[in-house]
Amino acid sequence: MRYLAKYLKPYRRQCVVGPICKLIEAILELILPTIMAYMINDGVVHQDRSVVARLGILMIAMVFIGFGFSMVCQYNAALASQGFGTDMRNLMFAHIQKFSYQDIEHFGTSSLVNRLSNDINQLQLAVAMLIRLVIRSPFIVIGAVVMAMFLDFRLSLILLAAVPFIGLILFLFIRFSTPLYKIYQKKLDKFASILQDYFSGIRVIRAFVSQKREKKRVMENINDLQAQMMKVARLSALLNPCTALVINGAVIILLYQGAFQIQSGVLEPGTIVAFINYASSILIALVALSNLIVIFTKAGASAQRVKEVLQYEPTMEEGRETIAPEEKAHTEDVLQFDHVSFSYGDGEEAVTDIDIKIRRGETIGIIGGTGAGKTTLVNLMCRFYDPGRGSVKLYGRELPRLRNEEIRRCISVVPQVNELFYGTIRENIAFGREDTSDEDILQALEDAQASEFIRELPQKLDTIVERGGANFSGGQRQRLCIARALLRGPAILILDDSSSALDFKTDAGLRHAIRDHLPDTTKIIVSQRVGTLLACDRILVMKDGKAAGFAKHSLLFDTCQAYRDICDTQEIGKEGAV
Repeated sequence: MRYLAKYLKPYRRQCVVGPICKLIEAILELILPTIMAYMINDGVVHQDRSVVARLGILMIAMVFIGFGFSMVCQYNAALASQGFGTDMRNLMFAHIQKFSYQDIEHFGTSSLVNRLSNDINQLQLAVAMLIRLVIRSPFIVIGAVVMAMFLDFRLSLILLAAVPFIGLILFLFIRFSTPLYKIYQKKLDKFASILQDYFSGIRVIRAFVSQKREKKRVMENINDLQAQMMKVARLSALLNPCTALVINGAVIILLYQGAFQIQSGVLEPGTIVAFINYASSILIALVALSNLIVIFTKAGASAQRVKEVLQYEPTMEEGRETIAPEEKAHTEDVLQFDHVSFSYGDGEEAVTDIDIKIRRGETIGIIGGTGAGKTTLVNLMCRFYDPGRGSVKLYGRELPRLRNEEIRRCISVVPQVNELFYGTIRENIAFGREDTSDEDILQALEDAQASEFIRELPQKLDTIVERGGANFSGGQRQRLCIARALLRGPAILILDDSSSALDFKTDAGLRHAIRDHLPDTTKIIVSQRVGTLLACDRILVMKDGKAAGFAKHSLLFDTCQAYRDICDTQEIGKEGAV
């Protein structure tokens, strides 16, 4: 919590004004029972209506003044907590934006979502309670005991004796509840991850009639989450009764002792009424304090989780360099892999000792079996990951030296997984380029072989795309994603198996359109189809993470056995289709 306290600095005024107003309200509240005691003793007992009226008006005025200060405090608490929450979300999201794929995998998507939403919500609530009740509740407890001492010192010792017992109860609650809540947060992350898998894979689950198995899996995690929460709830449920038991025990002793003193004339009736009011104030303040402890216990666990993200140093630092237009024009090798090796985590190397150069304007094909390292090469080209050994260079510059924006400006990639977002087709195609015209969008759709089905839609470019493009077929989603990449007019276009859902005619039309309309663009096409890569200037054959060959189709067919095996399975000869 101390680490996050520095982010409250912009709201220093609210954090000072709010508690001061609440403190004034608490002072007025503490004075009221004493005034009531004087009203009973001097007015009611002696039947002096003027005293009752005068003190009654004073009490009503104090209530309204206290209410006004309370509203000012509430306003400042809301302003500070909502502002703090907004700032923390912006800060945390901006920091996550710096994470590499590897960093995001380290935390897990569902965990990051929970930290951005649930954990920061918990911190917002803690900030609001910090301003509203953290000073007020202890002040009421201590102030009530002090005011009771002024009325009758010996009776006040009864209230004072209850304080250590209450302190012990609160300490034990914090001691045992904090670890339980941390475990609950971890289980909540796991449950969110399971739900994410379930909803994203709902079609596969239904296709394989696995609803019962997945339902059982989800229910097991729900029950596990409930069991953990019940442990926290049972412990929390003991807090209020235990504190109430101590205070009510003190009230019983007060009434017993007070009755004897009233009978003997030592104590006036108004004083014992004031004592009971102070005991009630202490009880109410302790209940609020108990709830505060629950809130701050949860907030402490949430603060630790938020701190973990904010203090996590991204494994990939963004460079500062850019590439001048003339440098691009005079550099022949646009991409270079200089003895690159890479592994995901501590596993085996996904690619090993890749040493290739790609020249400006070339069309390069990449082919290989499943797990051969094709997509890994694409990830390294785009600097989604950094190599373990060797270096990847763009126009002669190592990627870690370049700004991410510069890399994205030069390279446009269509990944294997087609990502479309909720919104219109226009918004999806112009993603990241809101200033583009409809003519450019339509041209990109034409090149991507998507214009035909777009024209058939009633609302054309204004057609709504559901989340993930669920209202379009796989081939349509692929073409929309390709159009989005083409619109950027990149120097390097990477299609990572992006035509797998297209028929051969559409695939051929796409390749011809890209060749004709982007003649100067370096094109890298990853595909399982040899027929798609026949016209490429060179084809990189990947096998077990290594480059088995890198040449034209005809040369590879004669010299690379791995490539020839692929051709044989697809009935492709040296001159093309058999």
